[in-house]
Amino acid sequence: MEPLTENSDIVRWLREERANRGLARIELSAALKYQGEIYDDTLLFTAPDGALSFGTLPDAQRTQVQALLRQHHAEETARGNIELTVICDATSAPSIRLTDELQRRRAEQEQAQAEAHFDTRPYGRALAQRVAEILDAGGELTVTIDPREGLLRALWKPDSGTYAHGLRYAEGDSEALATFASRDEFIRWLAERSDEVFAKEDRPEDPLSWGHGTFNRAFFVRKTGQRS
Repeated sequence: MEPLTENSDIVRWLREERANRGLARIELSAALKYQGEIYDDTLLFTAPDGALSFGTLPDAQRTQVQALLRQHHAEETARGNIELTVICDATSAPSIRLTDELQRRRAEQEQAQAEAHFDTRPYGRALAQRVAEILDAGGELTVTIDPREGLLRALWKPDSGTYAHGLRYAEGDSEALATFASRDEFIRWLAERSDEVFAKEDRPEDPLSWGHGTFNRAFFVRKTGQRS
């Protein structure tokens, strides 16, 4: 699909409509949702005195915009919901913004990745030993992943005498993602880990999920009651 510009038919129509009505501004908002099945559009008119009113596109312009959005969706159906905003102001060049869910998610991921800062220092043996002491005493350490589903991330010591890192569920079930046959093996594993490792290991390709429902140094220090 050719990109929309100020010379595109629909943009020219909006500029002419603004001028003919003597408006300070006209804004078109159009969307194609639910896998391209539902389309809607709205016009927002701003009078010179700031008064607002609403309208919709005439049939000819609606058909044109709808065709543009459907073409954009057909080029890559993974784009999901598509939104078009065109603003024509009396004092500036038209503003044109065509976005979709795929594009927005990529932008959110890029921003999350740029803003992500996790401690890369290994926890060390001393802190790992204090965590092991809690498990040896029959305790377990958990952080909430999804409160609605009752899903927790946990460190615990099963009846078999091994050590486990995995998931706990509200109904009492558990799923070990890693098990350690001895205390020393568990301590070595935890000592070599860091906040960054825990934060990214489940979904390394999805920065939006990093650090949610994961263990970190501050948590272990708080639970063991000693400085790391």
